[in-house]
Amino acid sequence: MTLELKKMNAPLVSIVVPCYNVEKFITKGLESVFKQTYKHWECIIINDGSTDNTESEIEKWTKQDQRFTLITQQNKGLSGARNTGLKNVNGDCILFFDPDDLLDENCLKSLTDLYQPEIDVVMGKSAEVYNQTTSILKTLEHYTITDKTLSDINFIELSIETPFSVVAWNKLYNSEFIFSNNLTFEDGIVHEDELWFFQTMYLAKTIIFNSEVTYYYNIGNQSSITKNYSLYNLKSYLTVIEKIFSNFYTPEKNQDSKIITGTYILKFQITVVSAFFRFAKKNKNITFKSEAEDLIKKHLTDFNVTDYKNKNAKELKQYKLFEDYGKINPETAFKLIRNIDKNTILKRIESIYLKYTFKDKL
Repeated sequence: MTLELKKMNAPLVSIVVPCYNVEKFITKGLESVFKQTYKHWECIIINDGSTDNTESEIEKWTKQDQRFTLITQQNKGLSGARNTGLKNVNGDCILFFDPDDLLDENCLKSLTDLYQPEIDVVMGKSAEVYNQTTSILKTLEHYTITDKTLSDINFIELSIETPFSVVAWNKLYNSEFIFSNNLTFEDGIVHEDELWFFQTMYLAKTIIFNSEVTYYYNIGNQSSITKNYSLYNLKSYLTVIEKIFSNFYTPEKNQDSKIITGTYILKFQITVVSAFFRFAKKNKNITFKSEAEDLIKKHLTDFNVTDYKNKNAKELKQYKLFEDYGKINPETAFKLIRNIDKNTILKRIESIYLKYTFKDKL
C-alpha cells in the first residue's frame, strides 16, 4: 500500500491531551480515547506539572496500551503543553482533546471518514454536557453545510457571517498544514484558542464540517479557566486581538481581505468589552475595574480599526457607537450598544443622557 493510499484509507491520528491536575477526570477522558471504534491512533499525553495524582492515573493507561505516551514537564500552561504535544506527534493528522471532556466513541471514525490529504481541517460538531456524560444540553455553533468540501472561500468571512466554534479541540488538523505554516499556540496567555482559530482559518484552503456530534464539552468543571474571570483573562483577550491586528490586519495589501479582517477584529473588540462590563455589573466588588478600563481605552486607541463592513443598519449603528465612545469611556459604549436591543423609554432616555454627557469629548 502506498503512503498516499494509506493516508486516505487509514490516516494515523495523533491525539494531543494537555493535563494539569485532572486526576478526577483523566480516567473517563482517556477511556473515551481507548474505546474509539477507529483504531489507528496514538495519544500523546502531556502532564504539565500536575501536583495531584494525574501522572499515576495516566500511567495506568500507558501500561495497558502502547498507543498511549506520557510526557512529563514543568508547568508551562495549556499552550506550552499543546506545543510539547505538537513536537512529538507522528500522525497524518492531529486532534486536540481536553481530558475533562469526552470523545464520542465514533469521533475518530466520523472525522477520518471525511479526511483526505488535501483537506486542511475537518471541523467536528460539539455538544455541551454537564460533567463527563453524553447527555447533551445543547450543541455548539456549527456550520449548516456538512459533509461537503469547502474551498476557494475566505473562512474568516464565513465565520463572521455564520459563526462556528472557535475552540482548538474536536477539529482534525492535517499535520502537513500545521507544520508547513509553523503553527503553534501562543505562550503566556489564556484564551489562546481564539488566536489559533483565526490563524488556522486565515491560512486554510480547504475545510469540511461533519454532521454528527463527536465531542462532549464538559461545562461542569468549575476549576476551568473559563469559569474564573480576572484581569489576566481580559489582558489575554486583548493580546489575541493585538496579534491579529499586527500580524494580519496591518500588513494586509488586499483591500477586500483587509476589510474582512478588520470586521472580525471590530466584532471581537465589541464582544470582549461587552463581556467585561457584563461581568463587572454582576461582580460590583471587583478591584481591577479601573485598571481594566484604562487597558481597554489604550487598546482601542492603539489598535483602531478603520476598514470594516456591516451587514445591516443595526450593526453599523453598533460599530459607530463603539468608534465614537469606546476610546473615551468604554463602559458608555457598552451601554449604548446594549440599549439598541432594549428599545424602551428608559433606555432611550439613558442613551440621550450618556451621549449628552460625552458630546464635548467627541
